[in-house]
Amino acid sequence: MEDAAEHLGPVTDSIGISRILQMLDDQPHWSASVAALVRLSDHLDATEVPIDYQRRRRLDYAQLLPHEHWRDICRRTGALPGNGLRERVVRCQLFQRISGLPAEASPDHSSINEARFRAEAARFATIQTLDLADALAEEARTFLAAHGIHEEPTTWQPPLTLLSGLVLPGPDLDRIDVDQLHQFVRQHKSPVRHAAETFGTSVEVIRLVLDEQPAPALPPTETIAKATGLIRFKARQEVPKETFTSLYLDEHRSLQQIAEHTGFSRQTLAALAREYGIPIRDGPQDYKRRGTIERAWLMEQYVVRRRTLPDLARETGMSTANMARWAHIHKIPLRPRGGGSHKTALQVTSQAASTPAILRKALTGTFAWQRLERFAAALSYPTIGEAAKALSIHPSALVIQINRLERDLGKTLLERAERGRAMKLTPFGKKIVAAVCTRSSPGTTFEVIRPG
Repeated sequence: MEDAAEHLGPVTDSIGISRILQMLDDQPHWSASVAALVRLSDHLDATEVPIDYQRRRRLDYAQLLPHEHWRDICRRTGALPGNGLRERVVRCQLFQRISGLPAEASPDHSSINEARFRAEAARFATIQTLDLADALAEEARTFLAAHGIHEEPTTWQPPLTLLSGLVLPGPDLDRIDVDQLHQFVRQHKSPVRHAAETFGTSVEVIRLVLDEQPAPALPPTETIAKATGLIRFKARQEVPKETFTSLYLDEHRSLQQIAEHTGFSRQTLAALAREYGIPIRDGPQDYKRRGTIERAWLMEQYVVRRRTLPDLARETGMSTANMARWAHIHKIPLRPRGGGSHKTALQVTSQAASTPAILRKALTGTFAWQRLERFAAALSYPTIGEAAKALSIHPSALVIQINRLERDLGKTLLERAERGRAMKLTPFGKKIVAAVCTRSSPGTTFEVIRPG
């Protein structure tokens, strides 16, 4: 207790620590909570976290989401900019996402009353659309790049599989019907609070779900119609008919290209074209009705042929965010970002036919087989560190590859080594190793050796 108090500094003493531990031990879920914390600690010790949070917390956030950037994002996505409070709340949320610190630590938070902050954050959760979420994510990446951070993802979190088999306190996000939640946030005066009461959870949980899965765009209202009218008026001023004609007809630019050039949304420019009497060109393929993406085509191109959303968006003349919206409408799950190229994906897909079915989910790029074979070879050693040394790779690289396999396959493959016990396969991991040995080239063997 004395050692723990010394590590914690002047905030407490050994008596206070003992009292707190006794109170926690009386909680019904304390043993499961301890197990979760230990698993998380072990995972962080064995994993190379892709974000340097200490560096991020030293950044100067004074230029995060400048006012003109926020107005431009609202103009491009059709969002209402609010009265200034919303802009500061969004800036606080971006600060939290980038730094990993609470939103209250943001420089903007000190000027906002806490009750007003919570109320506006809840309101923003109900109006955020997929287009707006994508634009804010891009703003975060731009901010990091301006500070010389190019190689890190915007956010990161450990895999939820660490909590498998544990009964933990608190609400279960998976029990929330997202489609029903989206209906609530569009139909009620206090949608977040109403949804929290309906699902038996907290406002913070509802905000988290809506932040990760934004609701569809709001239906037209008088307020939105007024805002749209103001945007169109400004578009007429900055893109008169002769300018639009030159860009669209003479230079043969697409509406999306003009949108990127002018800062107005594609929808606003399409309305402007109709107002100017300029016919909008049809898409290049028969499968695409104007403004519509057919489910069968999207399934064929994105799921079967594994083409990327930006590639499909360029072909159909729309934004990547809009293509992602059509995938959501057709209930087509999106692949994680950072996958292989179009050519690579086609090669991997063609190889999958001769691969055991249990392994096909792991074939997500040209290095998939290397990951599988390294995983199988690692089982000849009692720890990840010894396996990495024998395979001539860094331990963190091997851990990342095994974590990638577990994420792609959707199950835990390996019980990590603990003091006095070597790492060992899970039942599912044994099936994977057997399938890898069956599929590998003749003469390749993987012998699993255990001490004793």
